[in-house]
Amino acid sequence: MSAGLIEHCPWSLVCIHWLDAFDSSNGWVQLDTYKPKAADMVSVGYLYPDCLEDYVTITGTYMADELPAMETVGMLTHIPCAMVKKIIVLEQPSLNT
Repeated sequence: MSAGLIEHCPWSLVCIHWLDAFDSSNGWVQLDTYKPKAADMVSVGYLYPDCLEDYVTITGTYMADELPAMETVGMLTHIPCAMVKKIIVLEQPSLNT
């Protein structure tokens, strides 16, 4: 990357609020006192468009030296679309800070 050049990841930086699958505690569970609580999750990453049908996919890491044609990413997370509550687009940080 050239000095002084400001580039951003071509993918949107997003915050995703979603419901995760969850288990009860281990062992025997008394049904009359069992109170399940939804697992509300929040993930932040770069939205990988059209990666996997019926999933929202984000990555937490990309290689800045590859911009603008990204070829390598890390820490992919696939969230089923049906579990997504909302997606908020965030402002991307400058790479020249």
